[in-house]
Amino acid sequence: MLELTLFVDHQCNLRCTYCYNGEKFTRCMSLETAQRAVDLALRKPVRHLDLSFFGGEPLLHLGLLQEITEYAERAIATLPPPRPSLRLIVNTNGTCWSPEALDWLAPPRLATAFVSIDGPRDVHDRHRIDTRGNGTFDRVLEGLASLRERGIAFQVLAVVSVATAPRLGETVELLLGLGASKLHLSVNYRDPWTDDACAGLARGLRAAGDVWMDHFRSGQTLPVDPFHTKILTHLKGGIPCPSRCLLGGHELTVTPAGRIYPCAQMVGEDTRDDLVIGDVDHGVDPKRVAALQLAKGRVEQVCAPCGLRDRCQSQCGCRHLALSGTLGEITATLCETEAAFIEAADRVAETLFSEQCESFLDYYYRRPWTAATGSQLTQLRLSRDA
Repeated sequence: MLELTLFVDHQCNLRCTYCYNGEKFTRCMSLETAQRAVDLALRKPVRHLDLSFFGGEPLLHLGLLQEITEYAERAIATLPPPRPSLRLIVNTNGTCWSPEALDWLAPPRLATAFVSIDGPRDVHDRHRIDTRGNGTFDRVLEGLASLRERGIAFQVLAVVSVATAPRLGETVELLLGLGASKLHLSVNYRDPWTDDACAGLARGLRAAGDVWMDHFRSGQTLPVDPFHTKILTHLKGGIPCPSRCLLGGHELTVTPAGRIYPCAQMVGEDTRDDLVIGDVDHGVDPKRVAALQLAKGRVEQVCAPCGLRDRCQSQCGCRHLALSGTLGEITATLCETEAAFIEAADRVAETLFSEQCESFLDYYYRRPWTAATGSQLTQLRLSRDA
């Protein structure tokens, strides 16, 4: 499996207060650059290709996205069997859906939209505002309703800040009712996570866990990450692939300038030469990838003695950059937040297991956890004996 992410433009119609992508300026990817990126992705045989659009707000350039999609479909059709399957992924703020955009993603195309919504109206509108400073909650809900109506799969992502962490119970309760196939809670590691803030996170996670447990008790099974992944780390003995950060292993991100990064969250304003691993004309430089992986691996020395090491996302390069600005270096913030998620997830699992909750047991214990296309189910961190 390969995920090719096209960072279509740095421009966005929102001005979210915590955005990590820097200044909003127009530098739109050309169709030629996108075509070269697709050609590069298909140069080696893959069983499945996720073609992901990122930004900025990618739906500001719908015509370009449609042209890229058609090119990728034609390119795959010319390959000898077995041809890779193709899924479209759109990472969006959820405010730019049009009838044309819905037509583009609707079945029979295989597509998933990742939509940002941070919680109830006042939680969401605290940070996710437009260029005039107005909240966007109602517009996002309208967009999600359109996705449901057209049968387009979507997942929702809530950014967790110091200010909103204590409200996670309300947030998860709202998100569970939106019709998503999965929920993601993503910590803003650039926030000042003091001891008091971490305590607020722990309270919020406990409340979120209570809501999720009631969801299982009602017979519903909807994964909430990172709770879901933390439970799998217990059952499977490590970070499930592809959740583990491989840094250039199964994901490539191409910028409008044609430069390749190992992850979309590393692009920013596309000014960090030290994070670039190639370009669309020359491909990926294995030496650059190896150097970044070596730098990222330094965190293992710090984390080796920790009992939570194999269940923790301290190996994620994006978190390193958000916390310290340097691959291989983390701060106590990551330790505190990861421990809080693990504790909250274990409380959910232990409670529901002790109750012998049928839907929970069916979901986690009575089903085969098969590998994602082209990958292994579980890929452990570096061996403690290495």
